[in-house]
Amino acid sequence: MQIAKEKILIADGEETIREMVSRIVNQSGFEAVTVKQAKQALEVLKSMPFILLIADLKLPGMGGLELIKAARSENPDLHAICMTDSLQDYIDLIASGASDYITKPFTVGEMKAKLDRVNRERSLIRDLTQKSVELERLNEELKRLDQLKSTFISSISHELRTPLTVIKEFVSLMIEGHVGPVTDDQKEYLGIANKNVLRLTNLIETLLDFSRIESGKRLKLRFEPVRLIEVVEDAAMTISQQLEEKRITLENRIDPDAPPVLIDRKRMAEVLINLIGNGIKFTPAGGKVAVDLRGLTEKRDYLKVVVSDTGVGIAAEDLPKIFGRFYQGQKTEAGLITGTGLGLAITKEIIDGHQGDIRPESGAGGGSSFVFTLPIFGISTLYSLILDPMFEEAEQDKLPLSLTRVEFWDQRAGREVALNRDSWESVVYALQKLVRSVDVIIPFQNRVVYIFSFIASKMAREIGERIQVKLTLGGYLPKGIEVRFKSFSHPGEALTKEDFLKGCRLLLKED
Repeated sequence: MQIAKEKILIADGEETIREMVSRIVNQSGFEAVTVKQAKQALEVLKSMPFILLIADLKLPGMGGLELIKAARSENPDLHAICMTDSLQDYIDLIASGASDYITKPFTVGEMKAKLDRVNRERSLIRDLTQKSVELERLNEELKRLDQLKSTFISSISHELRTPLTVIKEFVSLMIEGHVGPVTDDQKEYLGIANKNVLRLTNLIETLLDFSRIESGKRLKLRFEPVRLIEVVEDAAMTISQQLEEKRITLENRIDPDAPPVLIDRKRMAEVLINLIGNGIKFTPAGGKVAVDLRGLTEKRDYLKVVVSDTGVGIAAEDLPKIFGRFYQGQKTEAGLITGTGLGLAITKEIIDGHQGDIRPESGAGGGSSFVFTLPIFGISTLYSLILDPMFEEAEQDKLPLSLTRVEFWDQRAGREVALNRDSWESVVYALQKLVRSVDVIIPFQNRVVYIFSFIASKMAREIGERIQVKLTLGGYLPKGIEVRFKSFSHPGEALTKEDFLKGCRLLLKED
């Protein structure tokens, strides 16, 4: 069976040129078709497939450039060579879509060279197209496998949490002697088991966080005003055993009078555990890890925090890659690479979620530092971290949005009052039970609670009244203290975003 040859169309008003080019085309292994006018060329192009158009610039009718433009508008993959008497029209020639040109008069060798060049370009483009299609297919397959991996990690992590919780509970009961007396040796072994259950639980939580990040979901943060020194103490307590095992000293240099930060307390403890744990891992026994402050950012709305150690430091080539997922460029003082390579990646995600930044530093004489910023509690950070994102979500999902301010009033003194610690903790707990999980509660200085809710003005008032009844009749407040609330809603009291934010500012006055 004879294989059909690929066709090349030759368009020129001179018969001798058509015949000459036709012979060259046929000798090159293609089939030549000739026409003498542009109109004929367009009709032939519609009737059969061609790989190349060779057209004279001064073709009778519309001309060679117009023919090439019209032909390529119908068939963008069609290559074209323009025959011309001079190079004065080179810019117009290229703009028309021609692949190449040849000046008259030309030799047989010159025309063959042009045909070979265009044919090589076609082959290259065809190969690139095939490879592009294959790469696209492989990319889709990688996306599918990546999704399967994320789904598997998420599923297996969730499946492991339940049995681990049961194991942890029973080990704790045995250590506490609830199932009978235990010897000192048994208590020691149970303590080791309990320690490893906690390690495995932390690993599972890390994998769950990684799964959320990989799937494009933001880590869910619950902001509240917190004294940073307390979070450092929480982290130190969690990591105390590691500090003792390596005889590492942790110095908490945070000023107790530093302004409160607006953070997710649990997540920020995780950040500090990761950074302090990183310092412990790469610091020789007897070394030191410190948590300190470096003042405020230029706008004075973020606090600079630094976690430093006296360890082996960070290699210069590792600094740009240190927050990459699974990256394990560092080695411990013993030359070992340990861990999952996810701790610093998740740490960066948490800091990013607080709209802060984090960067590593390595000292010339050894040791390393991680400097990060945390939002100071204030009107500007309440807006940027809570109110603005919630308003965007409300507009996107066409939901109402309300801010409710709950305060506590001393009836005899006739003024706002702060609650004692026990009353305050029970009040905040009760409020958290009253609102939905999608709502945000911001307690402040034992005397004011801000509630951001996706509810309309009527519902906001009803929630406020329910809070009054619950806290007053439930015995949460000292005698003589009553609950007062104010709410402001969009679109109830404010139709525009500007009016809503302005009204909220009156409730979010500096306390």
